[in-house]
Amino acid sequence: MDYYLLNIIIDEKSQVDHWIEEKKFAPIFYEDSTINQILTNTSSLKPKQKPIAYLFCKTFLEINENAIIISIGKNYIYFYKQIGKLQEMEMYERVYKQKEKKSRPKGFCIEIIKKVLIKNCPLVLASIKSNRQMQAAFRKINYLGNILSIKYILTEEKQVVESFKDYLLCLSSLEFETLIAKIFEEQGFFVPAYKGGFLENFDLVCEKDGQKKTIQIKLQMEEEHYKDSVCIDYYYCIINNYIPIDNIKNWIIIYEELKNCSNTKKWLNKSLYWVTYKED
Repeated sequence: MDYYLLNIIIDEKSQVDHWIEEKKFAPIFYEDSTINQILTNTSSLKPKQKPIAYLFCKTFLEINENAIIISIGKNYIYFYKQIGKLQEMEMYERVYKQKEKKSRPKGFCIEIIKKVLIKNCPLVLASIKSNRQMQAAFRKINYLGNILSIKYILTEEKQVVESFKDYLLCLSSLEFETLIAKIFEEQGFFVPAYKGGFLENFDLVCEKDGQKKTIQIKLQMEEEHYKDSVCIDYYYCIINNYIPIDNIKNWIIIYEELKNCSNTKKWLNKSLYWVTYKED
């Protein structure tokens, strides 16, 4: 099964509830471009728009029984599937910021499998759009935590992963930052704030015995993220795709540190109430 996220934004406002709940229709817009123009790369869309529109049309050109789509409305996350062929609707005309705009909706009729209050969904799924890549109109969902959280919602069964690394991958980025802050706190550091994304070079500042430590946090550490800076004392990540460096600590180090942080481990297990892993 494949999983996708559809964001329905018109004039900078979400229209998910209107189209999914009321119309039972999953659309993309992209001006007056047609399905054929999108598939043959003859539309006048911007370069960044073309692959997104193409993926949508190619994926649902025929009824795709191997796809589950989610959309996040005002209060609910909708889980649905395609039941009608891809089609074009009549031109959608409107006035926005005193300018006339025209769009041709392209989409298909859907069947809602389930709708769940956002507050009742795992945070990794509820916050999926915090990732900039997932803010586009249409994206395939590849992140393990998001896929498993969808399976949990649909089956109502606790998910099982094979390793502690995969267990941590079920955290949202905000939860992972909180985990690292709590580890340092339980190790005796003073942590004034659990999130410091407004800082340019690091995410957390901790203090112990008059000494301050700075921490940069990434779910997945790539070479481009590493900065040889005296401002950063530690890098924490789940996966490290860079050469081994002493101050980069991945899931293996986190696993060991949690052995001496029982309160933080309890917090982690409660946060990931919907998933478990096979301990060694």
